Amino acid sequence: MKNPHTRIVFRIIIGLLSITFLVLGYTFILQKNYNNSALDEAVERDTQCADAIHKLVSNKFTREDFNSISSVSDMDLPRYKELQSQLNELRSLNSTRYLYTAKKAADGRLIYLVDGLDLDADDYAYPGTYIEEEMVPYIEKALSGEVIYSQEIVDTTWGHIFTACYPVEAADGSGDIIGALCMEMDMESTYAYMKAGNHRALMISVVAIAIFAILGLVVYIYLRKQKSSEARQQKELEKAVSAADAANAAKSTFLFNMSHDIRTPMNAILGFTELAERDANASDTTKGYLEKIRISGNKMLSIIDNVLELSRIESGKVTIEETPVAAGSILDACLVMVQPEIDKKKQELTVSKEIIYPYTYMDTARTTEIILNLISNSIKYTNDGGRIHCAISQKKDDRDGWFIQELTVTDNGIGMTQEFQKHIYESFTRERSSTTSGIAGTGLGMGIVKKLVDMMNGTIELKSKVGEGTTFTVRIPCRIATLEDTQPKAAEDIGNFEDLKGVRILLAEDNDLNAEIAVTLLSEVGFVVERAANGVKCIDMLNDKPAGYYSIILMDIQMPVLDGYNATSKIRRMDDKSKASIPIVAMTANAFAEDREKALSVGMNDHIAKPIDMNKVIPTIRKYIK
Repeated sequence: MKNPHTRIVFRIIIGLLSITFLVLGYTFILQKNYNNSALDEAVERDTQCADAIHKLVSNKFTREDFNSISSVSDMDLPRYKELQSQLNELRSLNSTRYLYTAKKAADGRLIYLVDGLDLDADDYAYPGTYIEEEMVPYIEKALSGEVIYSQEIVDTTWGHIFTACYPVEAADGSGDIIGALCMEMDMESTYAYMKAGNHRALMISVVAIAIFAILGLVVYIYLRKQKSSEARQQKELEKAVSAADAANAAKSTFLFNMSHDIRTPMNAILGFTELAERDANASDTTKGYLEKIRISGNKMLSIIDNVLELSRIESGKVTIEETPVAAGSILDACLVMVQPEIDKKKQELTVSKEIIYPYTYMDTARTTEIILNLISNSIKYTNDGGRIHCAISQKKDDRDGWFIQELTVTDNGIGMTQEFQKHIYESFTRERSSTTSGIAGTGLGMGIVKKLVDMMNGTIELKSKVGEGTTFTVRIPCRIATLEDTQPKAAEDIGNFEDLKGVRILLAEDNDLNAEIAVTLLSEVGFVVERAANGVKCIDMLNDKPAGYYSIILMDIQMPVLDGYNATSKIRRMDDKSKASIPIVAMTANAFAEDREKALSVGMNDHIAKPIDMNKVIPTIRKYIK
């Protein structure tokens, strides 16, 4: 500010601002004190009145009054009429607008019992009517034993009211709280006085605002200069948003393609494993290896799905799918997968179990993801020859039919600093990179674990010290299951294939390995399978044969020339209605929920995710060829 005139104007503005703020501050302090005094007097008056009413009626209620009255039908009870008359009489003696009793219903929500209003009042609350949301917090506290006083705008129809809620204790000396007594008193006159005072303060504010308007002319020039700068920033922000949207779309496309590309070779691995397991000449050792390949392959699919659905977890699209399993079986399967790595590092693994309920409902895939992440981290960050201990136990839960499953993974590894423990659940976060530690990893694992545990309404705790080791404790609420719940419902039907022999299937599959597996598995059951290498060939083969020649089409989605979606749409539009209505089941590596929805939307009858599971394929085919 080298210009002296500019300095003078600036000083004048500062002076005017100071005087304006002083006047405003003094005015509003006086007005606030006036309002507080008037409000305190009104609250004290209403409090004394409410206490007096409570003293008059609190000893008149019995436990039976709250137990026997719950619905409109109870209004005919002599006791209800007696209590309603007494409350109505008390209410009309002073400024009490509402006087009523309340309790918690069987569904846990709060309901009115006896209303002291006139029976013909428009807002009369009948027994069993739910309490308004704005009154719930006060009555909840009263039912917990507190006496609550409050003055707020509780009911916009009536304006300002004073609220008082009292716990009602049983008169039998037990001290039990059997319900609540509530009253609401009109405070509109008090607030009217306060409003008049506020009006006076407002007039003073108008004068101050006029001063600010003058000052506004001074800053107007400055704001104009800033406008062009803000416009440039807005354009940059819009570009950043567009870039973020494009990145999100690219991520979704990447996840979709990765899901398909990984599941396709996994279909071959698991399919040929199943065929090899059926080889009668295979030795027991070989069968043991094959079983472990199958278990690990299935678990790998679960892990792939969870990793690929990280964005779905963050967006809330993933849901928990619980199935009945043997307690501890998920941990056992995980230990089979990690045992080779433990043996390689010559680590000592111990396991302990405290199982009360042998069967439970759990989301197997997501629980596997949690356990594998925890144990894998312990293996990675524990030196050769170190110790790892896994323990599961079942703790009591307050709900019937539930328990808390506690999983603890403890190691004597390198541990973590206190600072890193604050960030361990953040994605892509590692205390030391693989370059410095020699340990590979993405830093995604614990972020996924935390999100999955939260989705299951569980908790996770961490204790760690550098050089001494780490302990993770996961607690997840679980429903109790029975042995019968774990038995496959369609097991006996799947084994009887007489009704399937000779049924002709048109298989649309471009991948030779996948086609070989599908044809082999389906042919062993007795199906007659003919293959089309793409969607166009599938339509041509259907057209060349008479109606009814093929009983069902198993349709892959990602195929060259014409994909499964478009092939299905063309089939559904065929002139021959018999051919157009042939059952079509998607059998594809596109395994996300939206893939199933899209398959159904284009006219497919059902959706089966690869790898092929004959326990799912056969019941699905049976459903559509009857």
